[in-house]
Amino acid sequence: MKVRLTSHITFVLVTLTCAAAFLLCGFAWLAAVKVDDISLRRQADFVAQGLAEQIAALPREQESVAKWDDAFVYAKQRNHEWLLDNVGLWTSRYFGHDRTYIFDDTNRLMFAFRDGADAMPPRLASDDSREMTALAGEVRALLVDQTAKPSANPLGQLATVRTIMIGNRPAIASARPILPSSARMQVEAGQEFIAVSVKFIDGKAAESIAHYARLEGLHFASKSEDGRAEVPVSSHDGGTIGYLVWSPILPGFMLLQQIAPAGLGCLALLIAVVFWLGRGLHRTSLTLLDSQAEITHHRSHLEEMVADRTAEIERQREELDRLLVHERQVNALQRQFVAMASHEFRTPLAIIDAAAQRLCRSTTNVSGDYVHEKAGVIRSAVVRMVDLMESILASGRLETGQITLKRSDGDLKALLVACCDRQRHLSRSHVFHLDVESMPDLLTFDRSAMEQVFTNLISNAVKYSPNAPNIYVRAGVEEKMVEIAIADSGIGMDADDLPKLFQPYYRARSATGIAGTGIGLNVVKQVVELHGGTVEVTSELGKGTTFTILLPIEFLLPDQHVAA
Repeated sequence: MKVRLTSHITFVLVTLTCAAAFLLCGFAWLAAVKVDDISLRRQADFVAQGLAEQIAALPREQESVAKWDDAFVYAKQRNHEWLLDNVGLWTSRYFGHDRTYIFDDTNRLMFAFRDGADAMPPRLASDDSREMTALAGEVRALLVDQTAKPSANPLGQLATVRTIMIGNRPAIASARPILPSSARMQVEAGQEFIAVSVKFIDGKAAESIAHYARLEGLHFASKSEDGRAEVPVSSHDGGTIGYLVWSPILPGFMLLQQIAPAGLGCLALLIAVVFWLGRGLHRTSLTLLDSQAEITHHRSHLEEMVADRTAEIERQREELDRLLVHERQVNALQRQFVAMASHEFRTPLAIIDAAAQRLCRSTTNVSGDYVHEKAGVIRSAVVRMVDLMESILASGRLETGQITLKRSDGDLKALLVACCDRQRHLSRSHVFHLDVESMPDLLTFDRSAMEQVFTNLISNAVKYSPNAPNIYVRAGVEEKMVEIAIADSGIGMDADDLPKLFQPYYRARSATGIAGTGIGLNVVKQVVELHGGTVEVTSELGKGTTFTILLPIEFLLPDQHVAA
């Protein structure tokens, strides 16, 4: 107990300390995440600004050679050496342009400087010929349109800049006309020479952007890279041609990494101090805890004694209530049985007495047919009394658990047909329609018990359908179940009576005035359940009743024969 208490106190204190440390670490982590998020947004802004600056710088850099009297004159003269020194080499060395082209007034390429070398004869590279020609044509069309609109921007400010893919490389391309810088020279609209400059983004442009944004490892990638920060590079038509990616700088995470060792050491020290304080607290409160434990023990013992006594009283009360309810049920059943038996036995006894009196008065001229008729009446009444007594005895044995099944191999189909034939002789006004051919011939069952089941159901079908002569008996195998259905078109029952129909001595309201004990269906249900099956009933008032017996075929097979 003391060890457990010590562990509990120490555990609580250490848990509280760890919870406080966890909250502190959580706040630190949240702050680091916020700082890193702000840092990433600033890095992305700087990269985007650097890319925008590179795109905007290209036409400005072009202007130093495209708006110049000398460039205008020497381009007209097609002076290759001058263009090489003052246009090609200049833009390559000082501005980092990767390619420079000049198209003459007929849109024919007259000068080409590619990748730091003069291209002779002048020709476009295989990967950019379509884009460069289209860009030059677009500028020339803008010049013609500008001439037709005097209020537009001056010709010297015309430039077309595009972000495009040249082969597999992203590039910034700018095209602008070569115009004189003074008013003493004039050029006819549409006759200008066009200069086109190209700067690859994955080359010096990326280095310039990285230097501008103070980021190491920035480069161009055609697809997103996991674990990298990125800014999309958009083309002039709104699509994305790739991404500028870099290893993100996360100052918050870096700070956490730096302070983590010291923080863990302080946390361990704090937990050790708290543990020592917990042990001291236990030593000072040990005597008080011993006293409290003793008091708690006595109190628990008293509570257990009270609880045991209360539970015993409650069990006795429940047992008395159960016995009282059972006694009431037994008394009710006894009164119901006495009323039923006195009524049911009176009728066959009256029939026997009447038949006997007729025989006594008829001392002369008594024919054999007459005697046979009265004897048949007496026998029928005796059979009725015997069946009644057998049902009462069977019900009693079932309720006390004294009945056992005596299963043996036999023909259940033949037994069902025999019961129908017997009832046919007793009630010649009814017609039996049998459909039992699909039923198995050899099964294992208690012949006496099942005979009583069939007799009860078939006699009920006859008794409760006085004005409906057709009785339908169907038997067969459905989904591993032996199904036996006995249906009539008689008086039927109300739906409220069906749930109580198999209770002892219960009779449906529609059976008023018709002889019966209310025992037979209870016997039927119990016998069928002893055979592992169920009995179902469907009925509609005034339209007849159908009883369906469902017996598992596995339970009835001969190789499953077991003494029940």
